[in-house]
Amino acid sequence: MKKNSVCIVLILLLAACRPAATAISPTVTIVPPLPTAIPPTVMPAQIPPTSISVPTEMHTATPTVSMTPMQVPSTMVSTAKDRNIIVLVGTLIDGTGAEPLEDAVIIIKDGYISAVGSRKDVEIPSDANIIELHGATILPGFINSHVHNAYEPALSAKWAQAGVTTVRDLGARYPFFLFYLRDKNNEDPSLATVISAGPLITNPGGYPIVGSNFPSLAVTNPDHARREVAHLISDGADVIKIVVDSGEGLPTLSLETASAIVETAHQRNVPVAAHISSLRDLWLVLDAGVDDFSHIVPVLPGDLLEQMVIDNVYWVPTVETAGGYDAGNLRKLIRAGGQVALGNDSGLLPGIEIGMPMREIEMMHAAGMSPMEIIVAVTRNAAHVCNLEDTLGTLEVGKIADILVVNGDPLVNLQTLADVRLVIHRGMIIRDSTQK
Repeated sequence: MKKNSVCIVLILLLAACRPAATAISPTVTIVPPLPTAIPPTVMPAQIPPTSISVPTEMHTATPTVSMTPMQVPSTMVSTAKDRNIIVLVGTLIDGTGAEPLEDAVIIIKDGYISAVGSRKDVEIPSDANIIELHGATILPGFINSHVHNAYEPALSAKWAQAGVTTVRDLGARYPFFLFYLRDKNNEDPSLATVISAGPLITNPGGYPIVGSNFPSLAVTNPDHARREVAHLISDGADVIKIVVDSGEGLPTLSLETASAIVETAHQRNVPVAAHISSLRDLWLVLDAGVDDFSHIVPVLPGDLLEQMVIDNVYWVPTVETAGGYDAGNLRKLIRAGGQVALGNDSGLLPGIEIGMPMREIEMMHAAGMSPMEIIVAVTRNAAHVCNLEDTLGTLEVGKIADILVVNGDPLVNLQTLADVRLVIHRGMIIRDSTQK
């Protein structure tokens, strides 16, 4: 007994002497707190149980301030520096809206783009793995800026294999938002990189708590909203998602509360996305200062269009959820100088396409957007609403090597976007149809 007591004392002394954790650089992934197990009775019976297990162990996270644009943690980029240098040769559409570059070369080294340009202007390393892509088009990896359930590896893998290498999850069931699982999955290049909002923020008794029975974070006043948003960002939220939906007379966030949410998030360099369902809702979120909004409204008056352009507010129309209807608003916004990012609200709503969002793409085309405008919407503009425009979305030197190669020319036939030849995610080839 005495020997055992001495051992216990020694163990306690050693634990007490353990040095404190050192400060963490903003560019290093910080492990957010793991939620405790929650009794099954908390989840409404009609909400299907999640297939993700929630660990009981708790970890402490250091509150951090995100960078603007968000700095991608180094663990999200390939660390295999002994990997061969990859050189792609073919026709290139860089995602900026510039004309395609024929006989282009893009060099990938250590997970990043190290060179891009015409073959005659780029020196190709002698030891590189050169992939000639005749009859194909090289594009940035696509980004779906409005999805749900992206924590599920099966869904994330399906997006990645289709060439959608990044997705923005805009709302998980409260309190089952799993930032720790996002970080774990983001270490796997075979899965799409996930940008996460955590839970939807709404008014007590508002949508989607009422109307869809979707558990959400309800805030009662501006001060309460500020505290909750600060906690969410400290825990690891990449973006904040608010719901302002006055449909069926439901209560919504007030302008004061929505403004407090935006102010708190922007102070921490985190963008705010909004769900809206009417012109009244849209005016409120514009007045609150949100960065982008989702879904279709019946009409966009000229003064509202002008305000969107002045404030540089992006629209994620989710045309597929409206059956293709947009009332001509997409074309009007683009002609007015506004910005559109692609997102189709997949992963939760039945029947909405997962993988390459071809129905959304075709519906945007039918609404008057050109193939190049759609490509920009699903690359550069989608990276912008994800707060990743400095690291993703275009094929430029220094950016992460997320690349989609398709057979044919998508500017001639958008259906070629579904004919994938090659997918590179963070510098790793995760799908290769050139070997067939």
